[in-house]
Amino acid sequence: MRKDMVIFDIETRGLESDEQDSLELAALRIRDGKIQESYHYIKKELGHASLQTNHRQRIMDFFDDTVLISHEISASQSILEREFKVRIQQPIWDTLVLARIFFPTMHHYQLTYLAEKLSLPRIEEKLNSERKAWLIWLVFEACWKKGLEFDLSFFNQANGFLEGWVRDGFFKDLQKEVIQSFPDRPIRTDLVLSPSTEGLFSYAKAPSAVIPQSIDWVVDNFSRGGNLEQNLANYESRPGQVTMARLIAEGLSSSHHVVVEAGTGTGKSFAYLIPSLWSAKKTGKKVVIATHTIPLQEQLQKKDIPVLEAVLPFSFRASVLKGKNNYCCLKKWLLCLGTHEPLGAEHKLAILSMLVWLRETLTGDIQELSKVPGLMEIWPSISADNETCIPGRCSKAGVCFLLRARKKAEESDVLIVNHSLLFSDLKTDYNVLPEYHHLVIDEAHQIYQTALQHLGAELSVEDVTRIIDSIYRPTGLSFYGTIKHRIEALTHMVPSVPWDIFMKRLEGIPEISRTILVQTNELFELLAMILGVERTFRFVAHHTSSPWWNGLIVQIENLVGRVKALLTTLESLTSALNGEDADEIEELKYTLTNHQRELQELGDTLIQAIDLNNPKQVTWLEQSSRLYLKTSPIEVSEILKDKIFSRLDSVVLTSATLSISSSFDYFLQDIGLPRTTKTAQVDSPFDYERQMQLIVVKKGINVYNSDQEKALELSEFIAEVAERMNGRTLVLFTAHSLLRQTHASLNPVLARKGIETLAQGIHGERSTLIEAFKRNPKSVLLGANSFWEGIDIPGDALSCVIIVKLPFWPPTLPLIEARSEYLKSQGRDPFRDLLLPEAVIRFKQGFGRLIRSRGDRGIVILLDDRVIEKYYGRFFLGSLPIKTHIRGENSLVFRKIEEYTRDLDEELL
Repeated sequence: MRKDMVIFDIETRGLESDEQDSLELAALRIRDGKIQESYHYIKKELGHASLQTNHRQRIMDFFDDTVLISHEISASQSILEREFKVRIQQPIWDTLVLARIFFPTMHHYQLTYLAEKLSLPRIEEKLNSERKAWLIWLVFEACWKKGLEFDLSFFNQANGFLEGWVRDGFFKDLQKEVIQSFPDRPIRTDLVLSPSTEGLFSYAKAPSAVIPQSIDWVVDNFSRGGNLEQNLANYESRPGQVTMARLIAEGLSSSHHVVVEAGTGTGKSFAYLIPSLWSAKKTGKKVVIATHTIPLQEQLQKKDIPVLEAVLPFSFRASVLKGKNNYCCLKKWLLCLGTHEPLGAEHKLAILSMLVWLRETLTGDIQELSKVPGLMEIWPSISADNETCIPGRCSKAGVCFLLRARKKAEESDVLIVNHSLLFSDLKTDYNVLPEYHHLVIDEAHQIYQTALQHLGAELSVEDVTRIIDSIYRPTGLSFYGTIKHRIEALTHMVPSVPWDIFMKRLEGIPEISRTILVQTNELFELLAMILGVERTFRFVAHHTSSPWWNGLIVQIENLVGRVKALLTTLESLTSALNGEDADEIEELKYTLTNHQRELQELGDTLIQAIDLNNPKQVTWLEQSSRLYLKTSPIEVSEILKDKIFSRLDSVVLTSATLSISSSFDYFLQDIGLPRTTKTAQVDSPFDYERQMQLIVVKKGINVYNSDQEKALELSEFIAEVAERMNGRTLVLFTAHSLLRQTHASLNPVLARKGIETLAQGIHGERSTLIEAFKRNPKSVLLGANSFWEGIDIPGDALSCVIIVKLPFWPPTLPLIEARSEYLKSQGRDPFRDLLLPEAVIRFKQGFGRLIRSRGDRGIVILLDDRVIEKYYGRFFLGSLPIKTHIRGENSLVFRKIEEYTRDLDEELL
């Protein structure tokens, strides 16, 4: 370890970030790996007086001729140089960067989080910045010690990405110490992966254990004094869970479909996992469990399944399978390590963290990795989503993560997937998932929207470019370039192929590919002109008389013609290879087939986009981060009925939000199940009347005001609530534009009260915001769309949910508009049969964010008084688990909040 180092941290405080009124600096002088001296300095009233010369000199002497180390060092360095009027010349190392490299699966890298996860010693007796300096030192030590465990191949691979990097000195020092301290450590020349000491599955119990035959055994697990209560601390038998488990076990045994709405806290994952495992073991028929969100998949895999492995009397095999793009391809990874293309600092950081991760992971699943800067940019070039991949013939097949995951899926009793993979299987005529007979769909309220998304198609310039680049591009890897590079070897290995004919046909690819890209750009320039300044534009029949329609038809026909020409060229290449079965030729055929499939889908989407005569199809333009041309079916009930419900022995659908005013009719009709389907509502065990209050604000937000006026009103109201709740508030919006404007008004107001404001789309992705909210309860979180569901924040961190508006979809959205017209054509009411049910389900999801456990307490505030003024309000209120509410204007609301918080404080005392 470097002889002289200084670990330091600087904190500034004040009303505004650029007007700090104090500075606190703590530093530790390290020599030979031991703390020799500490320095602690507090300066008050920055900007009012210059730092005293002797203090400045002492600090500079303390820092002199050392390596400087801090966490998020760029901010600390900036303050140090500005306030002390110095220029730092010596090496600087950042423990944030080092922790991201050496602990790549942490997901968060705040010092306190790292200290907890790395089991670092507690140092509560230190002052703020002094404590942080000590934590920085402990994190640095942890990185150094972990680095000492690596063999020299790690450094050989890392050195290519360290050149010119300001922090390369750390790795040079570390490599030198490894060489000196461990001279006998071998240098490995191949991939260094985590050793797998077991088979695909390990068994805690003998596989031959007798499987109970009676449904009563399933139910008894959940009953009072049953298996779960005997073996799990704090487990309580819940009548709803018992009922749900019996219904699902009966459905699986008797081969009929079941729909269960299970309120929050029911314990629905155990209620379907135990019957599913029991059925699979008893019958030998696989059960697939499909979830919508990754967090639920992670919960099932890492929390629930291990518990059941410990408590059930028989062994079982359960695994998770994800889409190909989730897995790292080791062959592509080796190509990445050997690349000579220049990379940015963020991409180098991502590769260094992956170097460590691949020595530890057993799955190669990107979800394990922290989303370090640069990772998502390089991931497509190393993921297993590779059309040229033939896993069984790959040189890395023996250690392939995707192949291993698929083999586990084949051998599993219960297989956990997400909704997307389920529909990918349907679209490919069941070529993605192994054979199964029973299906459990959790978060089933999402299944209709997921079906629409995956059974439709979308195109952008970037999508077409990706397809064509994989076939031909002037520089970089492509099918064309690879063949040109390998042709001499291929001619020698398989001389019977007419390679002269093959190569002559191959030479047609560059020109056709270039014309496709030119035509694509021309098409999307026209589409951008048609869209104008709008965010969406739906194509309808009367547009055929518009001046631009004929031009659009010509552009699409020209592009489809060029795509067909390239498709024909690839087919001619395949025909030149027919009759040969050498491995190299089979690999070529496989690659060509995949390129042909993508081109065929591209052409089909373009043709479909200009077919405006299909009443069950909608086409539209949508501008987000890029311009998309999208198509979607309007109605999917027949597709779901044909491809899922008629094909499988039994399907179980469950969610906390499926019914509307105790009726499942809307959900059943939407997904293609008859009204005679077995349904049940299982109430939550929570006492909502005692645990929470629902407040409806009369004349809450004036719907006729501009967004700017609404934002000012909202910010004033939220600030009043947040001050009384001491933060701990989630605000749910239906529009991102209003969210952003509200944040602009609210942030300075709450900052003066010492309350942090976190906003979707401004302060990071969803998971980052939720973790920040949990760590600092004195905060307000503003979210839209995805924040209405899938968020689980039990305890005091979340005590208030404000719903700005009833979550009706805008009726002008292309898909909603088209579905509404289709319903009208069927003699149905679009508001009653589409807009209202969708809004009620979403409203129930938003309401459900507050109470997540028996100990939770809080308030839900609805600012939309249509729920009490309009006839349809009863559907919203009648679908909630709470039967009472308070209604009144702002003054009453604030008074009720104060009474509620006071009563809660007394209850806690």
